[in-house]
Amino acid sequence: MTQQTKISPRQAVFEALKVAAPGTFDEALRRSFMAEELNLSLADLHMDSLAEMEFCIAIELSTGVTLLPSELAGLASTDAVELRIRETQG
Repeated sequence: MTQQTKISPRQAVFEALKVAAPGTFDEALRRSFMAEELNLSLADLHMDSLAEMEFCIAIELSTGVTLLPSELAGLASTDAVELRIRETQG
């Protein structure tokens, strides 16, 4: 059994985006996103179905929160995903 390192929901979303939408973040965007100044529309990232699945898997692995690709359209933005993680974790 491995011990999971707890990361913030914001960091979890960032790490998942690095997997699902590589090349999206340059250093300036990373800083802005991590400073919670940047809220990205998931539709603007143009993730295909495989990328959406990779995003959801990365979120679950880092936070324990299950997120289905079909739920992403309803969440629509990185802030909404982060809020969902916070609400689910309690």
